[in-house]
Amino acid sequence: MKVIFDPDIPEDLKEDLLKTIEEQQIGDRCKSCGADTLYVALIDKVLDVKCYECGESYLEIELSEE
Repeated sequence: MKVIFDPDIPEDLKEDLLKTIEEQQIGDRCKSCGADTLYVALIDKVLDVKCYECGESYLEIELSEE
């Protein structure tokens, strides 16, 4: 799947996020609508990986500060 990132997501996280998304084996198409694009949104220190077209959520990752 193609992945579009929210502009607020730091560049240094994007590569790790792509690896995490790949490890989750989401597939090539959305289960609900068949779209081939994911959107990664940043909402209050939580990354939400969802379908770009219908909004079905596939993964939520809580960010913590080190």
